[in-house]
Amino acid sequence: MTRRCPQPLAGPRLAARRRPAAGPAALAAVVLLAGGWLSSPTPAGAARTGTSGSARGPAAHRPARAKLVFGPSLLRTPAVEVTTAPAGVSIEYPVLAAAMGGGGCPPPTLAAELARLGSPPLQVGGVSQDETAPPGTLTQPATSWQTATLYSLPAGFWGQLHCLLSSTHEPLTIGLNMRTGNLAWATQMATEARTAAVNGLSFSLANEPDLYDLPNYAALDKPIAGEEAADTSLYEQLGQYLKPAAGSEPLVGPELAVAARWRQLLPLVIRSLGLGTVGVHLYPLTTCRSDSETTIKGLLSRRAADSPARLAWVAQAARALGLPAIISEANSASCGGLTGVSNTPAAGVWALRFGISALEAGFEEVRYHFSGNSYDPFVVRGGQIYERPIGDALVALNTWLPVGTTLHPVPSKRLAAQGVVAHAALRPDGNVVLILDDEGTRPARVLLRGLPAAQLTLMSASRTGLPARSVVSPTNQIPLSLAPNEIVAVTARL
Repeated sequence: MTRRCPQPLAGPRLAARRRPAAGPAALAAVVLLAGGWLSSPTPAGAARTGTSGSARGPAAHRPARAKLVFGPSLLRTPAVEVTTAPAGVSIEYPVLAAAMGGGGCPPPTLAAELARLGSPPLQVGGVSQDETAPPGTLTQPATSWQTATLYSLPAGFWGQLHCLLSSTHEPLTIGLNMRTGNLAWATQMATEARTAAVNGLSFSLANEPDLYDLPNYAALDKPIAGEEAADTSLYEQLGQYLKPAAGSEPLVGPELAVAARWRQLLPLVIRSLGLGTVGVHLYPLTTCRSDSETTIKGLLSRRAADSPARLAWVAQAARALGLPAIISEANSASCGGLTGVSNTPAAGVWALRFGISALEAGFEEVRYHFSGNSYDPFVVRGGQIYERPIGDALVALNTWLPVGTTLHPVPSKRLAAQGVVAHAALRPDGNVVLILDDEGTRPARVLLRGLPAAQLTLMSASRTGLPARSVVSPTNQIPLSLAPNEIVAVTARL
């Protein structure tokens, strides 16, 4: 059973209530009232709607509609080619183990939810990969604080994962423990991972090694001189030590928390370890220092949406070496996010903007993180799925921008004057998806011309879900009204 979490969540971190079922009439009402985004025409027999969420009063006080022709001109700008699913998932070992439950196979609802998200690439790791031991390797009693706090992978983990992947057919990346592990552990993990994978396998070396403690024994509590060189040298040394476990499978790395820390030596690290994919982490906000640093206003800011652009140099460095680059771990705010921000519809709008920005910055994919906290795209409890709005962004990215799509920015002074950012995506099926995003502080009014029929899909920072409907226009014109932080995808053939 699938349920949607109320926003914000009430009570404990994972608390949720049943989402009422919505019939066709209720869905239509939601679509028509969502910011007044469909002004006219409406489907036959439906009442014409007003523009809730848009400016009211005399027409003179409303902005003139920004006119845009739905035609070949939408595709004239240089394109970004979508070569893999643009939205993947990254999940911690204990979170995935809990989601898969105690049976021989995970609950069917888990496979169904991953399929809803587009069966995206699945990476297992994060901070837990450097704290995880293979089944049966930890001795009792523990001999140190470090060994006593390691996570022992359940004995049935790999069989359950194989059962899950046999249904979803997701490509798999497995994180190996560099910080507290050894080659024997990595070899066991890799061997068992090969029994689970069904559609490709790669391995990730370490998690955020730029944050590993590097003691300066000559002057404790002081940074070591030449810290970047020392960090990268040790990472290369341990990476070479663990590489035999990976065999012929490709490697993802170096999984940096702050890529700029290794900016000078990153190309050397990539070449030295023979990485197949360059992966880095990125969170636009943080709760690590204070919850006050994470707000809905900050999450919906242009800075948060465009944060992948600040790492475009990583993608360029990878491209110069003939390699793909991905943001292998991301979400709204580091240290697990914040309830009331990270689990609201605003997080879904942010995630969609972030994914498009990552593609434009040269990254092939963003893997949105699960850590058992408020920013998780969905939650599994007792075999039931509790959806969260960020999951809607994964659905939108993988549905609107499937592999083989070309993504084009649509420059328009008239749209920009109303705060609207536009992109056009030419999909392999021949359809064009025009994505209109009101990033301004005022409602926007748009008139699409040359469009006799289309499917419209809405994402909003104030409502959950992706309501959609088909419209037909005898005049080949479709007027739209967008409230601030609403996104409409218009899908049609040219």
